[in-house]
Amino acid sequence: MSDRLNHEPVFRLDEALARVDDDRETFRMMIELFMEHGPKDLANAQAALDAGNAAGVARSSHRLKGALLQFCAPAALQACKQLEESAKAGNLAQGGRLYATLEQEFQRLLAALRRVRDKGMAA
Repeated sequence: MSDRLNHEPVFRLDEALARVDDDRETFRMMIELFMEHGPKDLANAQAALDAGNAAGVARSSHRLKGALLQFCAPAALQACKQLEESAKAGNLAQGGRLYATLEQEFQRLLAALRRVRDKGMAA
């Protein structure tokens, strides 16, 4: 895991809650759905990358990007965008590195979302 010089949050709880009009139950459901479907999209991106399928990487990355937008998770979102853009351009040469960054940020987000789900919504 790399050291972060810019101590930016994994995700912005206040902004994410604002997107659902501070409806905490809806937000909890979003977390649960993301925890169920997000890992599948990530695994699909990895499988497509392993198969050299740029269109599949782009498709899976795009789906994941939509989910990440809900949580105002800048590092994970940026990593996902980079992988998607590279795949859309048909360039998978950097795919392994881009995927590794995405996976790291995805895992950080999952851990943060679990903490929020398990300990409450106090920001």
